[in-house]
Amino acid sequence: MGQARQAHDGHDGQVDRGAKDRRQGLERRNDELDGAERARQEFFAILSHELRNPIHAIHTNALLIKSRTKDGELMRPAEAIERQVGRLTKILNDLLDVVKIAQREDLTFSVVELQQVVSRAVEATRRSMDTHRRELMVDMPEAPLYVRADTARFEQAIGHVLANAVKFSGQQAEIKVRVTEESGNAVLSIRDNGIGITAEELQQIFTRFTHSERSHVSGGLGLGLHIARAVVELHGGKIDACSDGHGKGAEFIFSIPLTEELPIKETPARTQYGDATALRILVVDDNRDAADSLATLLEMNGHTGLVAYEGATALEKAEKMRPHVALVDIGMPGMNGFEVAEKISQAPWGKKTVLVAVTGWGAKSDRTRSREAGFAYHLTKPVDYDTLASLIATEVRKVGDAKA
Repeated sequence: MGQARQAHDGHDGQVDRGAKDRRQGLERRNDELDGAERARQEFFAILSHELRNPIHAIHTNALLIKSRTKDGELMRPAEAIERQVGRLTKILNDLLDVVKIAQREDLTFSVVELQQVVSRAVEATRRSMDTHRRELMVDMPEAPLYVRADTARFEQAIGHVLANAVKFSGQQAEIKVRVTEESGNAVLSIRDNGIGITAEELQQIFTRFTHSERSHVSGGLGLGLHIARAVVELHGGKIDACSDGHGKGAEFIFSIPLTEELPIKETPARTQYGDATALRILVVDDNRDAADSLATLLEMNGHTGLVAYEGATALEKAEKMRPHVALVDIGMPGMNGFEVAEKISQAPWGKKTVLVAVTGWGAKSDRTRSREAGFAYHLTKPVDYDTLASLIATEVRKVGDAKA
């Protein structure tokens, strides 16, 4: 009997060791997967940053060509460059969004009216719809439906689905957008009568980097719908796709919880750029093409632009120039943009200088680091010039008020 007990104990010991080995094996595998995911996310972030710098330079020079010529022969290629820069920027933004969403970065929730978010998303897609001759029908209730959302992100999710509807519909095709209320949720339906989705494709349509016959209609990385679903889920909602098959169109249905809270009314920001007050603006960037073209654009709008290609020179010129605004690249060799910003903000003459980060790094941690270094704004390359002009206009008014 003692031998039987010993044999039983020995068997239990082997089982325990086997279970322990399996647990350790699973833990190692999970660590490997986590490490691979971190490496992939870091790769996307670095790739986006490295490509944003030359794209920013190309974009700025295209704007410069357009602003300096009325010659149609030059205007057409400049506009083509702008369009292609837009496509490249979208690809880069999608790559970086995968990283941000996986890390739940850059989400700021507030109470918003869903109809307004949908209207802005529709308007942002309007040009593409007109170009591709799509008929758009929008049906939304008059009574406002309030949700807690990150407006920009939710607008982006809707935009991805609308863009898909445009891609996969024929000429004169109808795209129907409908908002309703159902069981405490706001429901958004986007329906097209395009090429449809097969049952097999429906099973993987929200998977990132998924390519199918639909995906190859007009290219892309296969990230848009993955991003849309991730954004909606971060809002506590869901998104479903349905289709009766090839040639029978598709419908995407968003559902997001309603809230009884009311939005905080905000004073709309002025976006028009047109004040005559000239500012002294320092452009700091080790990419000479980007720095020179941006400074030239600023000068063409009546400002005094000065360029520095590295940190030490930037500090010397800033001390002499006493700029109203300094547009500073972060990822420079030697003294980086964070150090330049810290030294300017700490100098007695730099207290009134508005520091603007103009950079390829756009993660939440980069924006936090920017604020700590003294930057008032953080713009990601390639910079939208209207956004920059609006920011400068704000500073123009401040200078004008101080003079009054």
